[in-house]
Amino acid sequence: MGSVVKGLIDYSGIADIFPKDPKCFKQLTVQENLIIPSVKPDIEQIVRVIAEVIITNTRVIKTPVSISSEGQILTGWKLIVEGELKQKIEYVADEPTQSVHAAHFTVPFSTYIVLPEDFNEGCLINVVPYIEDIYVQQIDKRTLFKNVVLFLDATCC
Repeated sequence: MGSVVKGLIDYSGIADIFPKDPKCFKQLTVQENLIIPSVKPDIEQIVRVIAEVIITNTRVIKTPVSISSEGQILTGWKLIVEGELKQKIEYVADEPTQSVHAAHFTVPFSTYIVLPEDFNEGCLINVVPYIEDIYVQQIDKRTLFKNVVLFLDATCC
């Protein structure tokens, strides 16, 4: 996993490499407003954001075979992917000592990946998550807006 510095904030957990020629994948964003827990001091400045994705469950479901008027193709198979985005926000406290603190957040997500029409129902599917980008913006002394762009790659084993 890589690390990128943007605007004096170190973003850790961003993928260095991505799969070559992925066939079944999903890109999604996980957006949220995070509130610093009441036991923690106010934020003066965000220092670092560390993120990781954990896939907690997958299951295949049958769906209609169709093409929507917008061009979305349904093959009759979808992979439901459930997971957690774990994050640690490190920040300098808005107090005279300017100590560094960390707040931990776990956000669940659920999405789907359309599988090929020739999908074999007995096939085991491996989903590998990648973090493409992380963005955080301080709203006030206790609130942050955070957005993480994910890439989920599904392959049959």
